[in-house]
Amino acid sequence: MSIWHWNLRITSRRNHCGFWRKGSLCGLLLILIGLLTLTTGCQVNQQAFERIAGDAGAAFSAASTTLNYFHHGQITNLYARASFEEYQQELGGLDRQLPLQQGVPDKHTIEQLLVVYKQAMQVIDHPCLDTLCNWHIQLASLDRASQAFLKAGGQ
Repeated sequence: MSIWHWNLRITSRRNHCGFWRKGSLCGLLLILIGLLTLTTGCQVNQQAFERIAGDAGAAFSAASTTLNYFHHGQITNLYARASFEEYQQELGGLDRQLPLQQGVPDKHTIEQLLVVYKQAMQVIDHPCLDTLCNWHIQLASLDRASQAFLKAGGQ
């Protein structure tokens, strides 16, 4: 169904929603569908390297947030451990996969990314989830990796 068709359908239902607030929700749905279409279109044009690097940057950012939330008492130890297991699965082996992708940048850039990757993976593999460690250093490593990979991914 095209966005134009959705717009007509939502507009014709606006009068049937009963309240403008519900009509606003219908409009918000239309905007979200449009943004999803635009975002999907942009991802199709991305090189494999850019997509994978961007995804890795987002995963390192999520790991940083997880570590930060844990040390501020916002999530449990069990939740944090489970999250880091997921990050291990998502990010493990990226050092072998990344240089082989279509659209890979120059060798120097890849080498820099892999140094940052290996440092951050030490954190992913052994996150500081107790009070007797210097978790701020781990947080900084994850943030560096996130920024480097997001930049390499064009984000």
